[in-house]
Amino acid sequence: RIVEADVERALAERMAQFPPRKVLRRISYDGMRRTIGERLGHSHTTAVPVTLTTEADVTELLALRVRLNEGVPKRDEISVTALIVKAAAQTLKRYPRLNSSLEGDEIVEWGEIHVGVAVALEDGLLVPVVRDADQKTVGQINAEIRELARKAEKGTLGPDEVSGSTFTVTNLGMYGVDAFTPVINPPEAAILGVGRTVSRPELRDGQLVLRQVTTLSLTFDHRLVDGAPAAQFLSSLRESLERPYGLVR
Repeated sequence: RIVEADVERALAERMAQFPPRKVLRRISYDGMRRTIGERLGHSHTTAVPVTLTTEADVTELLALRVRLNEGVPKRDEISVTALIVKAAAQTLKRYPRLNSSLEGDEIVEWGEIHVGVAVALEDGLLVPVVRDADQKTVGQINAEIRELARKAEKGTLGPDEVSGSTFTVTNLGMYGVDAFTPVINPPEAAILGVGRTVSRPELRDGQLVLRQVTTLSLTFDHRLVDGAPAAQFLSSLRESLERPYGLVR
């Protein structure tokens, strides 16, 4: 008979034939890194995540951004993320199920829209919150994101600034990422991932023109939201970004 001890002995003999791997360094798995791991692990073991992707023509959005930033100091320029947060907040008002959480036996659709904005740090990730994002101007959202990011880098964010979000936006476009599968930030129902913007030729009225295209990835918890309403939300968000002047009215 081959028993467990035989298998373990054979494995040990096999491994002994290879030299030990070199260790570059060992990093303690605690603090922020452990907290992030536990939260995201909890998200994957409790939620039923599904990701939808679409492409948005952001040519007009980028042109609007240029106009908004005319004569504005570099440090105060409106970011693409601020425009996307505003668009997401407006769209969530029309699709409140994406702005919900599961509490026991109830799906709770929140009456306030607090958008978390993922901020990458050297050894972790924080999600400071822009509260009542649907009620704020793009300029106010932009200023808040900058201030929250500054506090995140300095480690001075207060508990109220990193809690209570009802939806999250994470932008990896600046790192050259085209599309990805963002992980839901519990107890939220959904998270929006934003990829990089690329130039793409398109035939319009018989003319070849360059358009600026960005990939949007929406991960949602299928326990709370079905595919059709999630797709409708993503489609509506895309339209908002492609016709962006409603963001600054």
